[in-house]
Amino acid sequence: MAVGHRRLDVTAGYNWCRGAVPRSPLVRHVAAAVLSDVSSTGYTVENLWGQPQAGAAHPLQWATDDLVGPRDLPDVLNSAASWTSGSTNVATMRAAASDQLSAAVWDAMRQQDQRVRGSGGDHAERVDPPLVTVHEEHLRSLRRLDDKTGGGPLSQRQVRIALFDVITLLRTSSCTPDIRIRLLRTAAGLAQLGGWMAFDGSLAAAAQRYQLFALRLAQAAGDHDAVANVLGMLAYQHAAHGRPAVALRFATSAVEHSAHGVPLVRARALGRLATAHASAGDIDAFRRAADQCRQLIAQRTPDDPAALYYFTDEQLAAESGHALVELASSNPRFTRKLLAEAADLLSPMVSEGTDGAYKRSAVLHGIHLARARLLAKDTDATAHILTSLAGQLPGVQSLRCRDLLISVRRSAGRPLRSADRTDAIEAVDQALSAA
Repeated sequence: MAVGHRRLDVTAGYNWCRGAVPRSPLVRHVAAAVLSDVSSTGYTVENLWGQPQAGAAHPLQWATDDLVGPRDLPDVLNSAASWTSGSTNVATMRAAASDQLSAAVWDAMRQQDQRVRGSGGDHAERVDPPLVTVHEEHLRSLRRLDDKTGGGPLSQRQVRIALFDVITLLRTSSCTPDIRIRLLRTAAGLAQLGGWMAFDGSLAAAAQRYQLFALRLAQAAGDHDAVANVLGMLAYQHAAHGRPAVALRFATSAVEHSAHGVPLVRARALGRLATAHASAGDIDAFRRAADQCRQLIAQRTPDDPAALYYFTDEQLAAESGHALVELASSNPRFTRKLLAEAADLLSPMVSEGTDGAYKRSAVLHGIHLARARLLAKDTDATAHILTSLAGQLPGVQSLRCRDLLISVRRSAGRPLRSADRTDAIEAVDQALSAA
């Protein structure tokens, strides 16, 4: 579903174990990639079914391929062009292990600024400021699209195409150094957005690769604020996947890289650090980071990066509410107090974002609010929230939200049936089947 194909039934693997061969070359390729990831063994279609990979254009790739060690900017741009050209199936790429990804991130951050000219030669087309402005505005529009709908297949494709266009200009055009820096920053922003959408679409390997490109491009442009933002995003994603140690490593690095940035950049990094501490179950460290973040958000300036338009007091409150739900799960002594605080913080985002510009965020935080009510054993409130979420789910193309909602629905099934609130279960099931 994350790449625009229908979801496979979970029972499909039983027939494969009995010798059946999937008809689709893509399914065969994806099965090999998934088995390789979960078993740490490099499976191929030939290993599994004893036949060549008919219809599969490329062998399995790692997210870090061509992005480890010293890399000149032209090489990075060539790799990015290949990645975004549409010839690579992102669903078949393998995610890097934590140490492998950390090494690639470290290499990217050590890359020096490389403000080179395009390779188009003397007759290359010249890029003028109005064209760059068009691409910058397109990036802003795509960010707003993500706010409303999430990382669906069509949205991911739009970002990939936009990134390919900017990368092509960087590789083949003629422009002034200032224009080239603007193009590099736009490309870094598009790569970061692509990574976020891939994460929202449950494509872990693609998310990693996009973020590595974002780091390389931002570093080449000397955009240290963007570097800190990407590191923070990597921290958030690892916290969401239950890897607090790695999340803390990236979040701490983000805070260090943002030290000389404007207050909002530092606030964003501290917000990611707060989330990482919450994933590790550390209440005191979470509160310290969140309090520092809250103080810095109030110090907005005209120089704040455009990418942080969304980071407001309301957004921090929603993120903190989610973090408190995680802390409640790992700190049973304070569960009741933490869940009550989480509900107070999450409720405004859920109620105000239903039909607004942040519909995906409203659904996401509504799911966390449902978790909080369920953990507090408030079945009526849980049923009310789940019914509301069922009505909001259409139009939100986020596999991450869908998977989280499925998880909450499973946990809530027995309590809601006991409370005679099967109507909420049926509403969620119907919304999920239609999504």
